[in-house]
Amino acid sequence: MKSIVKTFCAASVCAAALGLAAGGAQAQGAVPGGPYAGGGLGWGWTDNSDDWSWKGLAGWRFNEYLAGQVFYADLGDHGAPGIVGERGIDTYGGELLLSFPVAPDLSIYGKGGVHRYEINTRNTGWLAGGGAELALRDGWSLRGEWTHYDLDPIDSDDFTVQVVYGF
Repeated sequence: MKSIVKTFCAASVCAAALGLAAGGAQAQGAVPGGPYAGGGLGWGWTDNSDDWSWKGLAGWRFNEYLAGQVFYADLGDHGAPGIVGERGIDTYGGELLLSFPVAPDLSIYGKGGVHRYEINTRNTGWLAGGGAELALRDGWSLRGEWTHYDLDPIDSDDFTVQVVYGF
């Protein structure tokens, strides 16, 4: 079932990105403020394994510099000390994004937040990362993002490409 979901997510992200790019990116300034939602597909890794990952998110852009968002992410199947074999790591949480516009339709950002996950028991950890967001057209944007998740007893890094729509 996970392979079907991953294939569908990959196809959706690629189709949306290609469709928006083929339609011609129009410089409209920064990504619009207000509510947004999106999702993406990526690759996650720990010290001893790596796997496909995906993420869904919803948030609110307060201005061109600050946004808050909640997310759910499947970081893939990974091994951990005290666990025989690999097991899926899912997490959910909240993040604050601090953006800096570097061009009329391009921003770079850093982010930090907290998340809940379960390896042996349910835990809370921190996360940090950064990325770039390209405003496409009609409220759509494309993000490339790296996130580091603190997971006890391991850590996970994740790179995702996301399609986001601002309402």
